[in-house]
Amino acid sequence: MAVLLSFLTHNYIAVMILLSFSLTVIVNKRLAVPATNYFAVGIITLFLIIIVDTVIFNLEENAIFSNAPDRQHKLLIIMTALGFILRPLVIMILSFIVIPDKKRLPLFAIPAIVNAVVYILACFGETAAQLVDKSSIWHRSVIGMTVYYTEIFYLFLLMMFSIIYFKWDELKRSVIVLVIVLQFIMVTVLEGIGVLREYTNAILALGMIEYYFYLSVVYQHEINESIMLKELTIAQQKISLLRTQMHPHFIINVLSIIRSLVKRDTQRAVQCIDAFSDYLKVHIRAIQTDELIDFDNEMRHVNAYLSLVQADRSRQIDVQYDLKVTDFTLPPLSLEPIVENAVKYGTGKENGVIVISTQESDNSVSICVADNGTGNPEHNKQLKSTGIGISNTRQRLAIQCGGTLETKQTDGGMIVTITIPKQAEVSI
Repeated sequence: MAVLLSFLTHNYIAVMILLSFSLTVIVNKRLAVPATNYFAVGIITLFLIIIVDTVIFNLEENAIFSNAPDRQHKLLIIMTALGFILRPLVIMILSFIVIPDKKRLPLFAIPAIVNAVVYILACFGETAAQLVDKSSIWHRSVIGMTVYYTEIFYLFLLMMFSIIYFKWDELKRSVIVLVIVLQFIMVTVLEGIGVLREYTNAILALGMIEYYFYLSVVYQHEINESIMLKELTIAQQKISLLRTQMHPHFIINVLSIIRSLVKRDTQRAVQCIDAFSDYLKVHIRAIQTDELIDFDNEMRHVNAYLSLVQADRSRQIDVQYDLKVTDFTLPPLSLEPIVENAVKYGTGKENGVIVISTQESDNSVSICVADNGTGNPEHNKQLKSTGIGISNTRQRLAIQCGGTLETKQTDGGMIVTITIPKQAEVSI
C-alpha cells in the first residue's frame, strides 16, 4: 500500500498525462492515425519507467526489504539498471515513427542494445557502468554515460527525419518538431545533472502527447489533400466526358447546315466542307486542353462557326458585337455552344439578330448573348433545356473557373449571360 501511495504521490502528473494520452489513442484508433502502435508501445514503456522509478525511490528509502539489506541492495542495482535501459527506448520509439526505411530499424536499434548490454553487465557485478554502494549511494563511470549518448543519438534521429519527412519548405512544421526535440533535450540534460528529476517522466509524457497531436494534425492535412486530389481527378474525368459529349452536338449542327446547302448551292457546300475541315483542326485542339484560353481565341471559334451558318443564304442572320472588354480568359468552347443555340432556337429564317457583348465590373467579367427570338414559351423552355451544349457549358464554367451561366427571357427573345470571376484560379 505504501508503494502504491508513493507511486501516485511522486508521479501524479505523469500518470494523469499518460492516462489521458491512452484514452485519446484508444478513442482515435478508428481514425487510423499513423504510428498509433508506436505510441502505444511508448506509453507502456513510460509506465514501466515510472514503476521502476517508484521502486527505486522506495528502495532508497528502505521501504522495501528493510530487514534484508543485501536483497534490497541487489534489487536496487537491478532496478536502477532497468531504468537506464528503458529510458532511451521512449525517444527511440518516437524516432522510429519518422524513419522512412523500416527495414533499417534493427540497425538504428544498435545504440539501445549496446546501452542495455552495458547496464545488464552492471547487474552482475560489473562496475564499469555504475555502482550502487551499500549506503545506496549511486556512482556512474564513463561507460555508464551510454544512456545519455543513446538518448542524444535518438533525439538527433527524431529531429533529422522529422524535418525531412515533413519537407523542408514547411517551416512551421519543422519549428514544432524542433520545440518538441528541445523539450526532450532539456529532460536529458536535467536528468544528467540531477536537477528536477521528479519531473522527468511528466515532461517525457507531455512531449509524447504533443508529438501525437502534431502527427494527427499532419495526418488530417494529408487526408484533406488526398480528398482534394480525388475530387480533382473526378473533375478532370468529368470535364473530359463533357468535352466528348460536345463533339456530336457541334458536328450535328454543322452537318445540318452543310446538308441544307447541298440542296441549294453545291459549290458553296464544298467550300463549307473545306472550311469545316480546317475549323475542326482548331476546334479539336481547343477541346483537348484543360487550360483556360484567351477570349480572342474563343471568338475566333465563334466567328468560324458563324461563317458556316451565314454560308446558308436561306437564313439571314445579323451578328452584332459590343465588346467592351476582351482581356480575360475562359474555358475553351464556353461561348460557342451558346451562340449555336441562339442560331438554332433564337432566330428565324429572316431578320435574325444575335448580339454578343462583354462588360466588366469590379469583381467579374460578363459575356451576354442575346437573340431576337419570338419569346414563345415553348422556345424558351427548349432553350433552357437544350441539353448537352448549355448544360455542359454551365458545368465546365463552374468546375474550371467558378463561373456561372444564367438565362433570362425577354419580350424580344432570350439573353444568356456568362459571369467569370476575376483572377479565377484554374482548378484543374
